[in-house]
Amino acid sequence: MKIFYIQLIPVVILCMFSITCFSEIKISDYLMTAYKDETFAFQTEKIAFLKNSSSNTPYINEVEFRMQIDQFRDSKQKYTVRLNMNGWGESAQGTKVYDASLKYNETERDIILNESLKERYMDVISYAFFEMQFESLKSLMRVYNDRVEVLKQSVGTLQFDAVKLIETERQLLDLQLDLINIKNNKAVIEEKIRLFFPSESDDVLLIKEMLDIYAIQENVNQLKESFVEKNVHIMHRLYKYQMAEAKYILEKVENNTYLSFFEAALDMDKKDKFEKAFSIEFGVTIPVVNPNRLDINRRKLNSLKAKSDWMKVKKDIQETFNAFSNRIKRLTSQYELISLQKKKSRTEETFDIFRQMDGANPLTLLKLKESMLKNEITMQKIQHQIYETYIKLLDCSGELSSQPLVNYLSTTLQPLNEK
Repeated sequence: MKIFYIQLIPVVILCMFSITCFSEIKISDYLMTAYKDETFAFQTEKIAFLKNSSSNTPYINEVEFRMQIDQFRDSKQKYTVRLNMNGWGESAQGTKVYDASLKYNETERDIILNESLKERYMDVISYAFFEMQFESLKSLMRVYNDRVEVLKQSVGTLQFDAVKLIETERQLLDLQLDLINIKNNKAVIEEKIRLFFPSESDDVLLIKEMLDIYAIQENVNQLKESFVEKNVHIMHRLYKYQMAEAKYILEKVENNTYLSFFEAALDMDKKDKFEKAFSIEFGVTIPVVNPNRLDINRRKLNSLKAKSDWMKVKKDIQETFNAFSNRIKRLTSQYELISLQKKKSRTEETFDIFRQMDGANPLTLLKLKESMLKNEITMQKIQHQIYETYIKLLDCSGELSSQPLVNYLSTTLQPLNEK
């Protein structure tokens, strides 16, 4: 069985992780399974189809060949080639629709990847949190067990506190229920991971050193300056607007068929005189009433809505990013406050002094130990909230799927290589 650790806070916390049916699965291994999602694969196939298809709209809509036979004689035949034309500017506008559609679908794939990576980051963070909470709650449960034993030993004496005994037994029951919930939550994550690594031998999920909360704050500060310009969510809405606008203009130019057809004919009955045998015809459309006015209006409304959605997303993402950034600051301040309080109160030093004293009240020792553990549990919860908010902020900024991919939980922002 392999052993590994996670460094989650400035005070180094050593954690032991064990999951059956795994073999050296690192954070990066699990993150890269985002490429195996069916939705991502479908979108990749869709993009490949678009790239292999033609973006050109021909100037000619169709070519029609006609042959007129009179008395079934070769000399009486008449041949005609008729070209039906597309609208003026339709070819160039069709290319713009194609380009916008391709960009839109590429950003759609990035968003799918972004969401898949976010889900896996949350799994890793939650698993680490459950493991730390499990160990801390087990230690707290031992404290409560010891307290129950001490209180039971005082039964029949003036020092016996029946209310305290009942409260402690209730706390023990609550802890047992919490531990069961943590085990279940861990099992759910393990099963999700096992789906992607079904052939691994009995071993462990290997999670190495993770960045601390102060490194998170530095990463957030670096993101503030440039995240809007390259944000995949904003670009996705922009390309959707550009695609809708291009389709609206295309709908308009499709009606600009001023030259409706061009026709060349050769009458074999007059072949002796070419100037009489060969003729050219063309048709010019004079627009009076646009028959596609309703379709054009619908396209324009779609374009306006897409533009409104784009502007709204830009505003919402900026506000959400700032909210997440400020939340990380507040949580970090809370974490530092508890850490500072621990140093000032010197609970651990007091516990060590009382433990070495003869005749020290065991209930007092247990109370000090309980206080230490509860502070640690509170810090773990705050730390977990910081990590969750950090991943949500990266998701909001679109950085999770920004190429080249990196592991945002690693201390060095380790690159992720697609396998």
